[in-house]
Amino acid sequence: MTAPRQLPLSRLGHLIPPLVESQALVALVPTTADLVWAAKAAWDIARIAARGGRRVALVDLGVEEPALHQTVGLTPSDGIVDAFEYGVSLSKAAQEIDGVFFIAAGSYTASVGDLYAHPRWRKLQAGFRSEGALLLLFVSATGLGKLSAVADGVIVLAPEGLDPSSAVGMEIAAVAERGTPVLGVARDRWMPTPGAVPAFAPPLLDTGGRRRRSARAAMATLVLAGAAVGGWALFAPATELLRTPSEPTPAPPPPPQAAPIVHVDTLPWTIQLAAYGTAAKALAHADRLANENGVAALVSPVQQGGAGTVWYRVFAGSYATREAAAAAREKLWHEGTMARGIGDLLRAPYSFVSTTDTSLAALRRRGLPAVRWRNRVLIGAFESPEQAAFIEAKLTRAGVRATLLPRVGTAQ
Repeated sequence: MTAPRQLPLSRLGHLIPPLVESQALVALVPTTADLVWAAKAAWDIARIAARGGRRVALVDLGVEEPALHQTVGLTPSDGIVDAFEYGVSLSKAAQEIDGVFFIAAGSYTASVGDLYAHPRWRKLQAGFRSEGALLLLFVSATGLGKLSAVADGVIVLAPEGLDPSSAVGMEIAAVAERGTPVLGVARDRWMPTPGAVPAFAPPLLDTGGRRRRSARAAMATLVLAGAAVGGWALFAPATELLRTPSEPTPAPPPPPQAAPIVHVDTLPWTIQLAAYGTAAKALAHADRLANENGVAALVSPVQQGGAGTVWYRVFAGSYATREAAAAAREKLWHEGTMARGIGDLLRAPYSFVSTTDTSLAALRRRGLPAVRWRNRVLIGAFESPEQAAFIEAKLTRAGVRATLLPRVGTAQ
């Protein structure tokens, strides 16, 4: 993969339009833990692409940790998961914001891989292409690699730039080898590629602003009514949009079952209280927190080095924000649960959710530091999927099926 073009935020208005003008499906791939920054950059790109009246849809495929709705002050709503899994119409899920048709992540799903691999993405891509419209997917590099459609381009969202030798850099390279070109790297500041000559596009003139705004309502009506070339409707009901014309109309789907965890907030923040050399000591500490203090604790094994010592970290609680975790830590200090000054705030959103019909005690007998968290059995709390590799191998050896997901639920 050749060095990608650098796209500083200050010049997106000039650089984005020519990059996406001939594309139907472009992936916006965050490679930073700062999802707030990445979400804002994604919205900037979508708004710029929609200038001049082009129909642009922005879909939040970060279903494990949705971020786009918060950037524009929306509450969680029906989204792409509900359209694919429950038959909710995309016209109901789509919301027009600043000329962009936004589709949120939607409900919690335990089948993230199936969502990415669904063949409907190829049909959506064909529909947007026939309309001359643009579908932007906010999706991880891993998710993009599993997507059934081959995107027409990738814009990497990386405030400090993309490191090609990093794990995510190699994932991006694999996507490029699959046939998806890297259009550029959106970043905080300008840093030209060595030897490259920067290309400049003329600025987009903001003429006819009132005319565009008055036309948006008509455009929204046109799009949502399903006027499309070749029988494709961009935001027609999902049962019409996501099937080929030759397929019979399917029977209405049964009412969806309630998700085991209400998808209200992601709860990535926690408090690290201690680290032990054995799982037994760590689990004893976690059980005391749960039984005596009512704090749902997690035990996370982390291997130091390639084949080094394993430490079992004890985490107290799961919180939506760093501020909420800090307030909870202050409460634990005040109650005397731990000495003041103890407890590091850590963003560790990922946990293994056991899908094996095995009791908590049986999992622990297999050497797995499982705990009861609300109505589920969880194992560990990890800062990244890579950090979970050690326990994932142990789960495989124990014959236990588990899925690595972010913790979600009602904020504490």
